[in-house]
Amino acid sequence: MKISIGPITLDIGLFLRLCLPATVFIGLCTGILLAFNPVLLLIDQIAPRAWLWPLIGTAWLLLLILYIMLGIAFTHFVVRRLRASFGAEELRVQRRMALVSGLPFYAICLLCFIATLACILFPDTVNPLSLYVSAAGFLGFALVSGSYLLLVRFLLSRSTTRVAY
Repeated sequence: MKISIGPITLDIGLFLRLCLPATVFIGLCTGILLAFNPVLLLIDQIAPRAWLWPLIGTAWLLLLILYIMLGIAFTHFVVRRLRASFGAEELRVQRRMALVSGLPFYAICLLCFIATLACILFPDTVNPLSLYVSAAGFLGFALVSGSYLLLVRFLLSRSTTRVAY
């Protein structure tokens, strides 16, 4: 079976079906980060000064571990969905669809890169904190995009048939 270009409504529907999970995942991670801010404020209020920095560092580490676990679970979900939708297609078509499904990650990475360039080119008009945030966002989403592509490629290349011994 070969995927062909169809009516524009079907192509837009396919594009939305591929990009919607990544968009929801980015929204979920943003919501978790916004909900994490009161936790840091609570730690700052109730922790003794000697324990403040280790507790805040541990909280950030736990958030990073949570994000890694959510990212792996999300990637497994996307791969299962791609196999269910395009199971009859060859691996090359599935890999292309996986590339398209990561488009929200690439778009935010590109947006942060452009913001970083604007901060570097026009240092008098921006706050130094915005340079730090945009550069960290660019590096973070570059890592997320790369790891998403590598993990999807690895999971798609694994065989779905199981051998019974």
